[in-house]
Amino acid sequence: MLGVGVFAQLCGLLFNNDGSRYATQLYLGLFLPALLLLVGLRLAPTFWRQTPAVTFFMLIGWVLISTLFDSSQDEFGRTFKILTLIALYLFAVGSLVRSERHFHALLLGAVTVAVLFAWLTLYYQFVVLGKSMEYSKFRWDRLHELGWAGLADLRHPIIAGLYYGVFAIMLSYLFVRFKLSIWQIAPIVVAMFGLSVYILYTASRGAWFSLAAGGGILLVSFNSRKSWSLLVLSGLLLLTAILLFWPEIQSERQVGLSNREYIWAEWLRRFPEFWLLGAGSGAEFKFRFPSGYTVFHSHSLYLQLWYEYGLPGVILFALFIGSLFWKGWKCRAQPIAKLGVALLVFAMVAMVSDIYAIFLRPNPYWVVFWFPVGILLGVRPKDDEAELNESLVIR
Repeated sequence: MLGVGVFAQLCGLLFNNDGSRYATQLYLGLFLPALLLLVGLRLAPTFWRQTPAVTFFMLIGWVLISTLFDSSQDEFGRTFKILTLIALYLFAVGSLVRSERHFHALLLGAVTVAVLFAWLTLYYQFVVLGKSMEYSKFRWDRLHELGWAGLADLRHPIIAGLYYGVFAIMLSYLFVRFKLSIWQIAPIVVAMFGLSVYILYTASRGAWFSLAAGGGILLVSFNSRKSWSLLVLSGLLLLTAILLFWPEIQSERQVGLSNREYIWAEWLRRFPEFWLLGAGSGAEFKFRFPSGYTVFHSHSLYLQLWYEYGLPGVILFALFIGSLFWKGWKCRAQPIAKLGVALLVFAMVAMVSDIYAIFLRPNPYWVVFWFPVGILLGVRPKDDEAELNESLVIR
């Protein structure tokens, strides 16, 4: 049941065109079973008795304190509910990780659905609707939705690029993790091509760099002939693309930071006002351009976290992320831990400019950030597995 619920969370954004339907599926198929399992395991103390979990509770504890003192009672209740759902989600993913067979089945099913929608989007947008694939035109009409019946609508090309980038790394993991025949490799190549083209046509540079970083870490960590061959092949393809599309790359350089530098400069100017305790949980960082256009966040998760939660929030977040990477290093012999680290690297790069919040209701950013967190919370060093399995027996 947890596998079905996590699958709905990962892919429900694609096959649902109704937010309330998506929420209902998650409450009944994911959060309720996770809660029942957590109660049945007497709150699963072994799962939470690890450094990353402790730092997670310290972080959300500070978030709640910031909300309590800087927001209304209703806002505190809403934040508490969101943090509780995040904790249940991490427990659900971490529980699935303990069964490699179920977790790999989940990955295969989720990747299959994502690839299907990526190809359907490419077909519908460029064949049925006849949109141009020329750079000068698609750069300002980027992919973010299927375009039919409200399906696979991710609202923004940056979000779409990051979302599908996660599945590209999952697919790479399945390729290097298992021994495959030529007949199994062929559909994987077709699948990766579809995901790559979709991500390319989102024109989301954050997704491009995140995919390069996360994918590179994944292939290097496996350190096998297959992974190094794929890494070399990817490098050659990238070099070829740079040579073929050099004029387009120059155009991207002219686009620069898309005016983020002005937002970040304003954040630095206001720094003395919030650096210690922050402006409060959920506080909007409003910045108005001379043209009249207004943004409501810092366009960087790291800056936004500091703006909302101050120095304690940034320190706790750094400890949380550091403990996750340390956990991944301790469990580096396990392939699933390598996937978790690669996806977390993907998220960390994306957070530089493209992710603005993580304490939200279920959304694509859960797939980008909280999913790898759940993976790394679930993996265990080999020495701890016997103790863990014994402690999770329901008596």
